[in-house]
Amino acid sequence: MNPRVINIASQLQKQFLGPSATSDISIFLCGGAEDKEQELRRKLGTALAGLKSKYRYSIFYPEDMFVELVLGHQKQDLLTLENLLARSVSAVTILLQSPGTFTELGAFSNHVLLKNKLVVVVDPKYRKAQSFINTGPIRHLIKETSSRVLFLKMDESNLPSLVRDVAEASRAIASAYPPLRDLTNPIVCYEFYLALLYVLDPVPRQAFSVVAVGLAPANQELARIAAETVVNGMINNGDALLVSQNVTISKKGIETLHAGAGSARRLASFKEMLSKLRISALNGMLRRRYKRFWREAA
Repeated sequence: MNPRVINIASQLQKQFLGPSATSDISIFLCGGAEDKEQELRRKLGTALAGLKSKYRYSIFYPEDMFVELVLGHQKQDLLTLENLLARSVSAVTILLQSPGTFTELGAFSNHVLLKNKLVVVVDPKYRKAQSFINTGPIRHLIKETSSRVLFLKMDESNLPSLVRDVAEASRAIASAYPPLRDLTNPIVCYEFYLALLYVLDPVPRQAFSVVAVGLAPANQELARIAAETVVNGMINNGDALLVSQNVTISKKGIETLHAGAGSARRLASFKEMLSKLRISALNGMLRRRYKRFWREAA
């Protein structure tokens, strides 16, 4: 593997995954697949991400992160993905709206770790219903786990209450069950890979997995799955574009990366650091002796 790539990746790893890195409240936001249900879920996610707080809320959606791993060429099994999710997020919020979300609730409430990391939102009209959902998984979560069940109306008029209560519940769960902060966590290392793409742009798609394996030799398979998950997420989110098996950062991706810096002072320092690494990368790519730059790295 090209040592210049590993050197750059190692510096970014310290920046984004080291002890001084910002700890976000990461929320995996699930809900119904109907248009109105998806619209509400996206508005809730946007509002959570925009909260003015000492905490930074990062929102992720199943259709952006994991669908390709289940249905695409990787074909990961659902148990592997559930374990990956359990280690990776601060909380999983389920807007209980449809048969699909009932299935998610049943699966997650039986998982040894996920059952303690759920924020389940239920329409208040079902609070006293003698249904299987209420007498089964909901009762189990309330009595036996650290998960939170919120009886809240799920429509746009109630968005402020949804945002406040989901944020509060997610913080409490994150405090008790913090996610892993390493390269096996696709949620935590999302910005790391986005910054790596910014510095080395364009990057062959398979190179992300090679870098992951090189930096996490003790957990190679988990690191590879996490890297592939992040690449899928960046493309599906519009933060990156796939062009002939090369990944390139988009304008939206640059904005996402800069937004994570926070204050103007931190952003200036952040840009300076990325620029220096970008110059180092370009020196390697453009010199004749580095004409095999990516072939050596992938």
